[in-house]
Amino acid sequence: MIITRHRYRVKPEYVAQNRQNLDEFIAALTAASVPGLSYRVFLEEDGQTFLHLVTSQDDPSAVITGLPSFKKFQSELLASEPLQKPDQVGMSLVAASGESYG
Repeated sequence: MIITRHRYRVKPEYVAQNRQNLDEFIAALTAASVPGLSYRVFLEEDGQTFLHLVTSQDDPSAVITGLPSFKKFQSELLASEPLQKPDQVGMSLVAASGESYG
């Protein structure tokens, strides 16, 4: 299993646009129906820090980066000059309890 965490912090005035771009991207990704792929986006308590958690059986990067809505999300995010630039960390599952949630 491949697990990746992406995290970044945007300016307060960009939060709404980022959420809209994420909604479009997630809708397109859902429509692509990639087996074994889970892509979740969280907003931290500060209201500006976004955390993406991606789990997949296979490398999902070609599918994700091939979506026009992802390209729009990514380019507009970088153009907004985020306060904390996106970082990426690979992770390993050590333990789990319960079912996955939607």
